[in-house]
Amino acid sequence: MNVNATPLVLHRRNLLRFAGAAALCSVPAGWAQSTPSSRLLINEAVTADLSISMLALRYKAWADYLAPQLKIKQVTVDPIIDIRRFVQQAQADEKPMVLFGKSVNQLAKLVRDHGYQPLVSRAEPYRAAFIVAKESTIRDLGQLGGRKLLMPDEASATSAVAKAELRRRGVREPFISHTRFQDSVAAQVALGMAEAGVVNPTIARKWKESGGVVIGETQAVVNWSVLASPKAPPELAARLTEGLLAMNGQPALLADIGVKQWQRADRKEYLALLEYTGE
Repeated sequence: MNVNATPLVLHRRNLLRFAGAAALCSVPAGWAQSTPSSRLLINEAVTADLSISMLALRYKAWADYLAPQLKIKQVTVDPIIDIRRFVQQAQADEKPMVLFGKSVNQLAKLVRDHGYQPLVSRAEPYRAAFIVAKESTIRDLGQLGGRKLLMPDEASATSAVAKAELRRRGVREPFISHTRFQDSVAAQVALGMAEAGVVNPTIARKWKESGGVVIGETQAVVNWSVLASPKAPPELAARLTEGLLAMNGQPALLADIGVKQWQRADRKEYLALLEYTGE
């Protein structure tokens, strides 16, 4: 290491080491005390690649697109894999200017309890699916009482809405356990290690294509979302919303982050989700 390197140079090196293509953001003078950090905080929840650098690269083009909306030179991509750490970062004193997450139950709590401003959400609603093996005798959610039911991470939206649906339908005392990733749920059900599982729509579609059975779905709720910091001025939140909606005319940019289309977000959707999950 160069012992004469300045603290700023060392800081840049650390960012490059841990965030791949993520760039150090440049905040205009006068913003430091009045606005949050110009980071794009990302959480792909329980479907994420395990490489921080790969996630940073995936969202680099989107960060570059957002920079002019924020009227700054660069936006730092800050990928967080763990859901709980993502929530902690969102609640820290140095809040990100923009965050994008897939665990919408956690995003909804940031909206309700911490003042985050919903900008846009993925246009398709989110529904978790209950899956069983092709040879299973279980064909209805009502049969899950007392059965071994596997779900992904406890903090995930998939688990939250699945438990809500079981309560809504009066399914009593299934034996629920958790594994970290959605793919693991399907794999363990296929191996007979669980009698049923709960997965996201993408895994459910693949499960059916391979001969598995989907016995039911949860209610439809708001999907992946982009939120603005509670410290973002209303005019900035409005500008960001319009800029994000304009991405609908750039399908290649949306495809990079797995979104087909954005729609304008409504705070009521997030409150309705939490009423459903009881969180």
